[in-house]
Amino acid sequence: MDACIVVPARYGSTRFPGKPLVPIAGVSLIQRVYERAIGSRRASAVYIATDDERIADHVRGFGGRFVAPDGDYQSGTDRIAAALPMIEQQEGKRFEIIVNVQGDEPLIDIGTVDALIDLLVANETEMGTLASPLETDEEHQARDIVKVVMDDRNVALYFSRAPIGSRETALRHIGVYAYRRAAIEQFVSLPPSPLERAESLEQLRALQRGFRIAVLKTSKPHLGVDRPEDVARVESELAKLHS
Repeated sequence: MDACIVVPARYGSTRFPGKPLVPIAGVSLIQRVYERAIGSRRASAVYIATDDERIADHVRGFGGRFVAPDGDYQSGTDRIAAALPMIEQQEGKRFEIIVNVQGDEPLIDIGTVDALIDLLVANETEMGTLASPLETDEEHQARDIVKVVMDDRNVALYFSRAPIGSRETALRHIGVYAYRRAAIEQFVSLPPSPLERAESLEQLRALQRGFRIAVLKTSKPHLGVDRPEDVARVESELAKLHS
């Protein structure tokens, strides 16, 4: 099955406007994510899907590939679905697995993303995502950290910002999603669900409509850039990796 990685990059972030262009140790956030993504051994194409000419110009400047679908989208997945026909036209092929790699994950482990693609190929679930252990009780309580609980087959039961389960039974959700083509097409045809609105979590639209979401556990660290103060944390981690 051909797989494609798409990185949604929106300029107007509520908590951090212009976030994709912020420098992380001298290299923009979006360039760091893109350079990680193109290291995939499983995806035959990597594109950025953006809504802003400033991001498009920047991506063009470092030699990245991008598309810019018109319109306002409720979620990154909706933007990716709109970008998919444009990507397929450029690539001249149809993709059966589409992976949403968030544009604020400069330390994403691409090997784990490849493992997620392999899991979806081998699994009958419609979607797959990543999760890692919660390291402290404070993380379990924090509302800006999304938690997931699973059944015995590692299929998601629920995602929440609230401290669901316990620190031992819940995992920290990592916002990477792999979709079968039919699933992403169905997902974006559905209106936001009540649970999605209540939690501001797009994956709950899928769960509430009966999608099965396989969860791949990983021990890899999760250091995203949600707020300006996260930049220093990521730069510190990069310094450790390169020391």
